[in-house]
Amino acid sequence: MAVAIDPQLAKSLGLHLAIVILLVFGADFSSTPEMVNVSLESEGKAPVEAVAIDEQQLNNRVQQMQQERDNARAAEEKRIRDLERRAQQAEKNRAEEEARLKRVAAEKRQADEEAKKSKAAAADAKKQQEQEAAKAREAEQARIAKEQERKKAEDAAKAAEQKRKAEQEAAEKAAAERARQAAEAKERAEQERAMQEQMAKEAQARSAARARQAATEVQRYTALIRDAVQRNLLVDESMRGRSCRINIRLASNGFVTSVGVISGDKTVCDAAVRAVNRAGTLPVSPDPDVYNQLKDINLTVSPEF
Repeated sequence: MAVAIDPQLAKSLGLHLAIVILLVFGADFSSTPEMVNVSLESEGKAPVEAVAIDEQQLNNRVQQMQQERDNARAAEEKRIRDLERRAQQAEKNRAEEEARLKRVAAEKRQADEEAKKSKAAAADAKKQQEQEAAKAREAEQARIAKEQERKKAEDAAKAAEQKRKAEQEAAEKAAAERARQAAEAKERAEQERAMQEQMAKEAQARSAARARQAATEVQRYTALIRDAVQRNLLVDESMRGRSCRINIRLASNGFVTSVGVISGDKTVCDAAVRAVNRAGTLPVSPDPDVYNQLKDINLTVSPEF
C-alpha cells in the first residue's frame, strides 16, 4: 500500500537529514553518527502518520558533532601554531648561531689584524733597536779607534824620546866600553887561548869516554830490541835452522814506523815482520847518540827452540 507523506513533514525530515550528513562528512570521520530511523506506517484507512523525530536528541547530536569538529579544528590549529612556533624558534636559533659565527669570525679577523699589527710593530721596534744598537756600536768603535790613535801617537812620541836618550846613553857607554874592552881584549884573548886548549883536551877525553859508553849502549839496546822481537815471534818446527834479516825504523819514543825484509827465509821473515808489528814499540835509549845509531837498524832474526 502506498504511504502518503505530509509535505511539511517531508521538508523537515529532509532538512534534518541534510544537516546530519553535512556534519558527519564535514567533521570527524572517526565518530559514528547515530542513525535516525523514520518509520512510516499506515493502519487500515487512517490518514498518513509519521513517527516524529526527537528534535532534542537530534539537536544534541548535532551540537556534539559540531563540538567535536570545533575541538578537532582547535587541536589542528594548536598543532600548526606549535609547528610555527618551533619553526620560528629554529629560525631564531639559526639566525642567532649565524650571527654568533659571524661575530666570532669578525672577532678572529680583528684579533688576527691586531696580532699582525702587533707583530709588525714589534718587528719595526726591533729593527729600530738594532739600527740604534748598530749606530751605538759604530760610535763606540769610532771612539775607541780615535782613542787608540791618540794613545798610539803618545806612545810613539814617548818611544822616540826614550830611543833618543837611550842612543845617547848607549853612545856614551859604548865609548867607555870600547876603551875598557880594548884594555881587556888582550888579557881575555890570552885567557881564552889557554881555556880553549884545556877544553879541547877535556872534550877529547869526554868524546873517547862517550864513544866507549855509546858503543856499550848500542850493544845493550840492540840486544833489548832483539829480545823484544824474539818474545813476539811465533815459531814452528819448519823454521828450525833458518833466519831472516830485517830492517826496522824507530821513532824517538821507540814506536815502529816501518819494518821491511832484507833477505832470508820467507816463513821466518813473515813471522819476524809480524813479531815487530805485534810489539809495536821497541826499547830505545834516551841518549840521542845511541838512538841515532839504532833508529834505522838491521837485525838478524833466528827462531829459538
